Amino acid sequence: MTQNNSKIQGKFYPLQHEEWLRANRELKPAEVDVLYYLKTVNPSYERISISCSVIASDLKRDKSTVSRAILPLKEKNWLPECFEVQFREQDNAEAKIRQRLRAELGGEMEVVTAVGRIDLLTESEVIEIKNINDWKEALGKILAYSAFFPEHSKCIHLFGKQDLAKLALATQTCWEFAVLVTFEEVQ
Repeated sequence: MTQNNSKIQGKFYPLQHEEWLRANRELKPAEVDVLYYLKTVNPSYERISISCSVIASDLKRDKSTVSRAILPLKEKNWLPECFEVQFREQDNAEAKIRQRLRAELGGEMEVVTAVGRIDLLTESEVIEIKNINDWKEALGKILAYSAFFPEHSKCIHLFGKQDLAKLALATQTCWEFAVLVTFEEVQ
């Protein structure tokens, strides 16, 4: 057996065992992945700006998964100020609305089911949050998620620029499936 005594070159993040254990106890798997991606891409903690798309591509994850992981990392003080992650405006708006609705209504965010993650699950509602342009995607998701919580009401919370024709079509179509539609204007 030959031994390679050459040293690996580069910058390294000095991960401590206790930190790793704490991260795995306190964070969701996607949050752990994003956290250590950022810490290893910038171990010297220089101010950097990186897009969710780049992180998602490198981690082989959906952009929405990466976007959803960033806010909890900031809120739980896991990310130093030197990291600036660039979001698509829509992802950022959706995350802010989800946080606000959770503060208003209570419940759990990102509840895992066999078919995906529920944006917000309260004691009585399954809520999917989407840009008004994606209302059909929201309808499909809410119908799939509601199978796991049949006693809950189904609600789609849409946001974006007000389009009365599109909102009326979404509301009428969703009503046929017993899905309540709410809307807020976001520029």
